[in-house]
Amino acid sequence: MPSLPYPILDADTHYYEPDDCFTRHIEAALRERTVWIDRGPQGTTRPGRMYIGRERCQFFSVGAGDSVGPPGIMKAFLRGESQEGGSPSLHPIDALAVPEFTTRGARLRTMDAQGVEACLVLPTAGVGVETQLRETPDVLYPSLRAFNRWLEEDWGYGADRRVYGAPLLSLFDLAPALVELDRVRERGARFVILTAGPVAGRSPADPHFDPFWARCQEARIGVIFHIGRTPFSEMYNPPWGLRPHPPSHRHTLMEWALSFTERPVVDTITALLADNLFGRFPSLRVLSIEYGSSWVAPLLHKLDHLARLFSKDMWRFGAPPLTPSDTFRQNVWVAPFFEDDVVALARLIGAGHVLCGSDYPHPEGLLWPAEFVDELTGLPDADVRRIMRDNLAGLIA
Repeated sequence: MPSLPYPILDADTHYYEPDDCFTRHIEAALRERTVWIDRGPQGTTRPGRMYIGRERCQFFSVGAGDSVGPPGIMKAFLRGESQEGGSPSLHPIDALAVPEFTTRGARLRTMDAQGVEACLVLPTAGVGVETQLRETPDVLYPSLRAFNRWLEEDWGYGADRRVYGAPLLSLFDLAPALVELDRVRERGARFVILTAGPVAGRSPADPHFDPFWARCQEARIGVIFHIGRTPFSEMYNPPWGLRPHPPSHRHTLMEWALSFTERPVVDTITALLADNLFGRFPSLRVLSIEYGSSWVAPLLHKLDHLARLFSKDMWRFGAPPLTPSDTFRQNVWVAPFFEDDVVALARLIGAGHVLCGSDYPHPEGLLWPAEFVDELTGLPDADVRRIMRDNLAGLIA
């Protein structure tokens, strides 16, 4: 494990949720309509089947932590150093039986061993359900509120300055979104998670949603877009004869390329820039986490080129004061995959907007977050420290 002269701040870590993360705090009348796990008869050893109401969860058909590879098991494969390890279920374990994956106290002890002072801790199953919950609007916000109350109870929002949970939110219905945003803000949340993509026929940067963004800017709350289930599979897949709801880690090549990984974040960041969100809210903080970074350079090149080609009439909600690339450098932070060209990203957008993210304890991440420093060779020591520590410190200050 690499050694650093300072403790790390890790912007991409996860927990594996317990079966009752959505049902523990929801109203009794909605308990069978929200997200729940069917374990089968007592003594059954099959993975728990995940449901949303009476329908199987479309993204995670089984419990997200029931049979998954251990942390870092895919590292050599992703670095091109091994032919084995292309599956996140390689050498599977029961992640729910590992205390440091499921409980805050055990995670703190692991962080001490890893040299991690503080971390942003994010959902695993939780990022795969919001889009499907939109199909039952009366269940959507009670479900998110129940999940966030579980998160507050089991992990917290960083009152100890070490573990910063990020509650789930949705722009699907603005009024209850603002109620829940105000509630988690009052309880100390420094970040919130939104699903990438359009919302109910609108760009997320449509001025209709400005009350939400205004509150986030005022409270210095970072808004996270994290890989997971989005509306893009329904938008782009069916016209090509593909499935509208491919399950996690079982996409075909074309499903992956059309509607997973890069496409949702590219289109979403494009909307935020093109619809002048940051012109209206210049201090807003947006984080792209676990979408990698190979998309950043071509996107910024394309948007700058388009902005030069066309007149101010192209901006439907007003012309931004800066170029798209300079706006991105001011308002967006990126946590790249460790196998990306992180040095090139730092030189493109500035080291001050690149975040160290280990993805611990997921199999495609790093067992030791300090290994991320191996990807920063060639950067000045001050930039390395920014990426490994100071940038996230500034976001939680």
